[in-house]
Amino acid sequence: MLLQEVEQALKQLASETEEAKKSDLFKNYLEIMSNFWDYSPYNQLLIYLQMPNASRVAGFYKWKQLGRNITKGSKAIRILAPAKSKKIKDDKKEETVTYFRPVSIFDISQTEGKPLPDVDIEVKGETDSLLQKLLEFCQKQGFKVRFEDLRDDLHGFALNGTITINSDKSNNTQINTLLHEIAHALLHKNSSLSKEQKEIQAEAIAYVAARHFGLETKSFNYLALYDANEKKIMDNLKVIAECMKTIILGISQL
Repeated sequence: MLLQEVEQALKQLASETEEAKKSDLFKNYLEIMSNFWDYSPYNQLLIYLQMPNASRVAGFYKWKQLGRNITKGSKAIRILAPAKSKKIKDDKKEETVTYFRPVSIFDISQTEGKPLPDVDIEVKGETDSLLQKLLEFCQKQGFKVRFEDLRDDLHGFALNGTITINSDKSNNTQINTLLHEIAHALLHKNSSLSKEQKEIQAEAIAYVAARHFGLETKSFNYLALYDANEKKIMDNLKVIAECMKTIILGISQL
């Protein structure tokens, strides 16, 4: 039932003929992804479909441990969680089977109780420290980064394992550009995707990561999934989610 809801949402996105609206729908999904980057793409979509404004979610007992209670009358957000069971095969051998079952979670807006401690994201909104961490991340990944005086309309580019960033741009623009080019470097070295698909993926990853780190994002002018069916959209969301997770975990471990 829950997977059917996701499939229906993806079909809606795929069938939307107005490109501006399609771009807005896709952008809304990415907003949720920036908050729930450690959830699977399917669960990110399920959270979005049931509570588009969700910001922090947990199960009943987790909220209890944090000293907060679920507000009476709150409707749970249903997502899928992995579970394991054992069964006997025809040859009498036992095997472990993984399956997914619906579980209930609640957004912080549905709870009341003790204030939560602030989650200190060291680089959140701090462009100098975030830029430095991104440069360290690139070094660990084996990417060279250089800053050069480029023409005004060129923010940066990646070529043969080297990322070049326009030295005349603001820190915020340099970070957004670096995130975009890191995505290209991680995903597209030997990719057969069209240039359009590569740009969609890289721009989406840069957008989600920038939102996660509390930065002002670049314009969202062309980010839509042109001529894509629901399978292609889901494939893109999976790629975006995995690459973004690589970047965020990499930054957090520095």
